Amino acid sequence: MNSHISQFPTATYKKGPRHGPGAHVIILSGEGYSLMWPEGEEPKRYEWQPGTLIVPPNMWYHQHFNSSPTPARYLAFKHEAVSIRNAQGVPKAWISQRVGGDQIDYADESPIVRETFAKALAEHGIEPAMDAAYESELADLPPKPDEA
Repeated sequence: MNSHISQFPTATYKKGPRHGPGAHVIILSGEGYSLMWPEGEEPKRYEWQPGTLIVPPNMWYHQHFNSSPTPARYLAFKHEAVSIRNAQGVPKAWISQRVGGDQIDYADESPIVRETFAKALAEHGIEPAMDAAYESELADLPPKPDEA
């Protein structure tokens, strides 16, 4: 069994990984939503608040979005066996799809992701705070396979 806790500021969101089954994400603070989808399909939106349990299905992409005016925090538990790893032992969910991993870079996400987030924030009178994350990613972003 392994676990991690994550807190992220208002008006921000996480990148979209996928991994094996059985991860359980418990929302501890904040309000927002998660997008989850199997490869090739459109994301589905699931609202959350403290006490919500999110369980991404096997190999579904998922992203967590803080659309509230306070920080969001979650605790995730999963059995170690769900971590699909590369030859060096690194979970593929932490590695860019551009180099064979299972995480979507911000630069490669569907325009729907940013549009949905901007609309959710507008309901609270908040602007997205993702420009620094988008910009910092570009410094180390590997080229797309078709650009290499």
